[in-house]
Amino acid sequence: MNIVGMVFGILACIFAAIPLIGAFIAIPCAIVGFPLSAVGFQQKKKAGKGKGMAIAGLITSTIGLVVAILFWVLVIAGGESSTTVSAGS
Repeated sequence: MNIVGMVFGILACIFAAIPLIGAFIAIPCAIVGFPLSAVGFQQKKKAGKGKGMAIAGLITSTIGLVVAILFWVLVIAGGESSTTVSAGS
């Protein structure tokens, strides 16, 4: 589960950087990657083994989700400010 969660987190980070379409892929990848990494982290914690990939999955999933949401907030805010119509027309 650690590797799969980390892969989804990395995909979320990569697709979050692609304008518009990327967020439609990044957000679901982050939503899937975070719980997988969290479950893997708990399993590794109980077993007393290395938790590095699980931590990497949690971090990359979080970063991908935050960047994708931030991008959409900026796009929506920019779209609202550019659609103003002047009253003099």
